[in-house]
Amino acid sequence: VTPSSPAQLRTLSATMVKVLLQLSSCAALAAAFGPARPSAPSRTTTAAARQIHMVSSSPSTTTTPFSVGGPSTELLDLFNSQVTSEFVASQLYLSASIWFDQRDWEGFASYMLAESAEERGHALQFVEFANKRNIPLKLEAIPAPNAEWENPEDVWVDILKLEEGNTRNLLRVAEAANQCQDYAVLAFLNPFHMEQVDSEAKISSIIAKVTDENKTPGLLRQLDHELGVESTKG
Repeated sequence: VTPSSPAQLRTLSATMVKVLLQLSSCAALAAAFGPARPSAPSRTTTAAARQIHMVSSSPSTTTTPFSVGGPSTELLDLFNSQVTSEFVASQLYLSASIWFDQRDWEGFASYMLAESAEERGHALQFVEFANKRNIPLKLEAIPAPNAEWENPEDVWVDILKLEEGNTRNLLRVAEAANQCQDYAVLAFLNPFHMEQVDSEAKISSIIAKVTDENKTPGLLRQLDHELGVESTKG
């Protein structure tokens, strides 16, 4: 707009001066105090942010205990190994049964044969449980069992070592399951732990009697008969 008189020119000049002074004042304030700061977040917003951070940083609780590559890979490996251990036990008992049978220890042979079937049954129980839980299983090769012993006592000593090793293996599985808080596996293992206690006690008792055979003639044959009767009842 072009001023048409000196009075209008003076009025316009005064207005422009006021505007310039205001702009200058704003610039000075900005230089002195810096750019405007954003308003502080409310307490509600801050608490919500903390909750989001906690959820995102906390470990997932939905990971399945047997997920491959997950935190319980050790449990998966041990569970697979235990299936193999049960089959190994079955094979050794079968080998011992053959050894006794070929030397006319029919009672011992019958007992070992029954134990072989029981150990195989244990392996199949592990397989059944794994199938119910969708646990991936990979059967491993079973090494050939020992078949050469000098006398009956040596056979029973090997059997005791086998059971002691099986006990340790089961405890490793239980320890891994406990670390993963997989209580279903722990409950599944409980009967096996109790069976191991009974098996080790029984075999230790048999070994003590076999060792005394030289002191009491006929004791070993009596024991052979007793175990034969026991195995047929079982």
